[in-house]
Amino acid sequence: MIRVLVAFACLATITVMWLESITSVQHNEQAAMERLRSQAGVRVRAAADTLQASIDRFDYALRAVRAAAVDQPDMLAKHGRIVIEALPSALVLQLFHIDADGYLSYSSLGPAPRNFLGDRDYFRRLAASESDPLVVSNPVLGRLTGKWSIQFARGVRHDGAFAGVVSIAISADEWMTQLRRYEVGQHDTLTLLSSDGHYLLRSLGSSSYFGKRVPEDRPFLLEPNVLEGDYVASGAMDGVTRLYSWRRLPSGLIMAAGIAIGDEMLPTVNINHGILLRTAISTVLILLATFVLLYALWRYEQVVRALEVRNQHHRSVLDNIGEGIMVVDADDRIVSINPAVSVLTGYSEAELLGQRCDVLSPAFDGARKLVEIIHEKGGGRWVEDFDGLRKNGNAYTGRVLLTVMQPMLPDEAAHRVVVLSDVTEQRRKADEVWRQANFDALTGLANRSLMTDRLERMITHARRQAEEVVVLFVDLDRFKPVNDLHGHEVGDLVLCEVARRLETMFRDEDTVARLGGDEFVVLLTGGDTRTTPESAAARVVESLSAPYELASLRIEISCCVGIARFPVDGDSASTLIHAADMAMYRAKDAGRSTWSI
Repeated sequence: MIRVLVAFACLATITVMWLESITSVQHNEQAAMERLRSQAGVRVRAAADTLQASIDRFDYALRAVRAAAVDQPDMLAKHGRIVIEALPSALVLQLFHIDADGYLSYSSLGPAPRNFLGDRDYFRRLAASESDPLVVSNPVLGRLTGKWSIQFARGVRHDGAFAGVVSIAISADEWMTQLRRYEVGQHDTLTLLSSDGHYLLRSLGSSSYFGKRVPEDRPFLLEPNVLEGDYVASGAMDGVTRLYSWRRLPSGLIMAAGIAIGDEMLPTVNINHGILLRTAISTVLILLATFVLLYALWRYEQVVRALEVRNQHHRSVLDNIGEGIMVVDADDRIVSINPAVSVLTGYSEAELLGQRCDVLSPAFDGARKLVEIIHEKGGGRWVEDFDGLRKNGNAYTGRVLLTVMQPMLPDEAAHRVVVLSDVTEQRRKADEVWRQANFDALTGLANRSLMTDRLERMITHARRQAEEVVVLFVDLDRFKPVNDLHGHEVGDLVLCEVARRLETMFRDEDTVARLGGDEFVVLLTGGDTRTTPESAAARVVESLSAPYELASLRIEISCCVGIARFPVDGDSASTLIHAADMAMYRAKDAGRSTWSI
């Protein structure tokens, strides 16, 4: 009968193991596709934001030149020069104006022969439009430059009548070179498409795609009102299967990022092959282990006798060990203890046996209760601290080492071995060392080390969220005379009051720190929309300049505040602190009791 049960257990184990392996393989494939989808989404958003910023810059230049063409036609060349010099020279091929008859009237390249451009698609669209759209052309071959370019154009109107077109010719090759900076995989691609699906830029391949169009089944063509999405398809240009994430830009263009599935899924395929191989090996080992187990059953009685001797030895060790040891059943009730448990908790063995472990922890909300730790840990070996309560009512910090005892028989409930120790003093010393390392001993504020660490974290968060971090560098004025006239004890009281005033002025998520002496720093996150850095600095000056009533003394000092911002004034903690320090000195040079940026 036992052999039948063992054989059945072996079969069940192998079945479950293979089911789990197959499930794991499927999960790995799904997870890998989700990672690809997330990666493509991040990549397309980054590229889309950058390209849209460039488009906005081109549009701004067009509007400026158009205004000159309407208001000061004779100054068009001068304004055109100013605009062209403000744009990247390698990216912009030319800036030009086409008159209402379709002839080129101005080009940033200089005088040109009479050139008819009225047949250009963007000229015809703008001439027929009654609104004021920004028109982006498909790649065209310049008649003057001889280079492929993408035209950004806006119509010029004078007294409501069509008066021509201003346009910027952007080098398709140079813009494509910038787009390639985002590439990661060898077969990954970034593609900029017109609203009707024509290729404008593609990071893979040469200019051979100019004039071509993506297939009609792409979702951004089928659903023109949807702003973003993703799909899997074979590339229209090279046939590579990719996961594409796309986004519709405010300008109407479409940015698409494609990640080659075959390249990215190769590690997952290798992992899945490894899982299946390990499962096959495990199956062989389980079958071998089952055979060994059947062979070993006849020796069961000898093993039981050896275990009895060993248990007696273990009991002797447990009775004399210094740490408290308990055995807890599946219902979290104490089955047995050693004498050290009574020494630690004050309860006798008779008082604890059969009791739930919650008798050893306080009942208030938020306490780290021993019974909850024991109950939550389902297997393995765990070490965790808990709040302990002795029989006499004294609280202490305990440490529990929890080990789950695997049952010897199939129908036996699992027991837990709980090792208890008192770490109150150890924790107190560790907390004291931590506070000494991170907080100013006099004021209780964060010290330079903790402030620098928090500032770096705030910069990292702000960089991801495109937010601002503000640093206020505060230096007290007329503080040295306080120490000289009244002694350092009074000076320390003033510093503590300064710290208290600063803490009450700002939010919990902001940081107030003391660098040393009479220098303080305040770190403000960009999420605070209630006040500006300038008004915050002004409030600091006002608050710290108010008189300090200390016993029978009335102390009057002031301060100067320097302001620095991320990312404008620096992109690291050291550069921001230095920038704020320099701004503070400018405030002192300006007459003290003020602030500066």
